[in-house]
Amino acid sequence: MRTWTHVGRCWTNGEPFLALDADLLPDWSGETEGHYEQLVPDLGYEVTSVPVGAGRAALLLTDAEVGDEGWLEIYRADDGAVAVLQVNAGDYPAALQAALAHPDDAGDPGDHVAVPSGRLAFISAALDGAGVQAAPLVPEAPRATPTSDAYDERQDDAGGPLLRATAHGFRIWVQWRTELAGDALFARWLLAPASGDFSSR
Repeated sequence: MRTWTHVGRCWTNGEPFLALDADLLPDWSGETEGHYEQLVPDLGYEVTSVPVGAGRAALLLTDAEVGDEGWLEIYRADDGAVAVLQVNAGDYPAALQAALAHPDDAGDPGDHVAVPSGRLAFISAALDGAGVQAAPLVPEAPRATPTSDAYDERQDDAGGPLLRATAHGFRIWVQWRTELAGDALFARWLLAPASGDFSSR
């Protein structure tokens, strides 16, 4: 069983986020070159990654049935896996733990993404990856499980956290709107360590 550590969070107003190799950041211009507007017509639950430069980025397409806005909570496991959770629940900490406990194959299998630099960055797809219109990245930092889903500017990791990727490739597993006990709902994007050819979808 994996042991999970909370390492970052970022607030979304409904826009998707990207998880990508940090070396690809200069190749994404969500705002200044309209990459985000070009992406929007192709967005759908079946899309789990998008091309960025010479590589691909995992697409974290927020689930409107879970919430129109809210936190994306980012966890790292002791085996190198990374999980991103979108949760709507009265008992927020309990729902986060329950979502993490779901097995990998509870979600739908998606694409592979490579992280050859060993640095995995999370950015809003609506912003640039680098330059004036890019939000600053925050190095990952272990922290306690969040106790609330209320917005707190002090806890907003702006462009998102920058993680040390112990795996140089991941398989994406996406679990859309899932009910838990009571009123709790969650969606999960699991990046499971993988090896092999990541050059194609």
